[in-house]
Amino acid sequence: MRIKVHFLLILLFAVYSLLPLFGQTNGIRFNQGDLQKIKSLAKGAKKPIFLEIYLNGCPHCEAIKPILAEKEVGNFYNPRFINWKVEANSAESKALQKSLEITYPEFPMFIFFDAEGKLIHFATPSERSSKQDFVEEVISHGKIALNPSLRTETYAERFKKGDLDLMFLINFGKYAKMRKDNQQLLAINDALAQIITQPSDMTSQAGFYVLQRLVNDYENPLAQYFFNHLDEFRAKYPAKDVQEAGESILYQSLYGPKAETYSVKLIQQMRESMEKLGFSPQAAASRTLLKELEAYFRSQNTLGAVKRFNEYRKSGVTVGAADYAYLMRYFNEKATESVYLPEMPLWAVDALNAVSTQEQTSALVADIYLELSVAYQKMNKKEMAISSIQEGLEIAKHAKVDTKKYEAQLQKLKML
Repeated sequence: MRIKVHFLLILLFAVYSLLPLFGQTNGIRFNQGDLQKIKSLAKGAKKPIFLEIYLNGCPHCEAIKPILAEKEVGNFYNPRFINWKVEANSAESKALQKSLEITYPEFPMFIFFDAEGKLIHFATPSERSSKQDFVEEVISHGKIALNPSLRTETYAERFKKGDLDLMFLINFGKYAKMRKDNQQLLAINDALAQIITQPSDMTSQAGFYVLQRLVNDYENPLAQYFFNHLDEFRAKYPAKDVQEAGESILYQSLYGPKAETYSVKLIQQMRESMEKLGFSPQAAASRTLLKELEAYFRSQNTLGAVKRFNEYRKSGVTVGAADYAYLMRYFNEKATESVYLPEMPLWAVDALNAVSTQEQTSALVADIYLELSVAYQKMNKKEMAISSIQEGLEIAKHAKVDTKKYEAQLQKLKML
């Protein structure tokens, strides 16, 4: 009898040991597989999908992990959703981002889809001081996802109707960022600037969070206050966080939806703001040069662009041969006036002097001669233009690259 009891205990222990392998935990039971498999399961079960995006090493992801394993959480999610989790750097994650054209604003993230795979809700759960509050926080997002009148797919309409609640705008901003909808994010930023107006609010945790995560426009009043009062933020928050917030705003502005409308003066202010953040003048100039030149060309001020590039060259910054080749082509294509042409031979000399020994017979050098030829052509110096392109063509042949563009330029010159 004792042997039978002992055997039964061993059997029970083995069964309970194997339960996690089959996903039978007290908490959320997560399915394995890619998006197509999960969509197939959801369609068959006629249930929406709950997806957790987590990042290995993320402290917030580690904090929520035991909450997702709670029985109360499992009792809510398991009967209502097909559950799935994906690590942010995994192959499944990359395929998901590509398929949905989304990015990850922060971790962990909850994404909900309907049974057909349509994205219906997005949330970033907040940590709570007590376990029960954290459990209720996680469950609340699932409840919202099941409510068609509350989930994020309704946010755009709520915004149009004038909803200016701070938490709503923050959540909508994160949703827009996830969807890479930069135009919508600009509008949300403008709305946030209408309600976060006092200095104490701007430097508050909520205000700084908005600056860190959502502001993508240097002209926004929140950004302007930030760059003009950096010492206030440095006194309240870690220097690293302040630095990263400033860099994020500047980067998103320089390469965002409003970048093509910025004036030279505004981009110069951005350069000054970079220096305030701690960038050297040379590093700040390197990051803004092309944007400044674009602004000069937009205003049809070719002379201003020439002066700026020459200032940059003389500022102690190392301008490589590849930089010269790119900018020579850029001037040839964008300049609306001929004032830059006399500078091109000088730039070509400096470009060739910057070429390394290994690059002497490369496509890079061939391209420098091509752009010089185009400049000579515009100056009506046909012989010099032909001489330059012939040099470029020979180098291209030696480098064994496609010679079509060099031959086309030579043919064009011969027909003049």
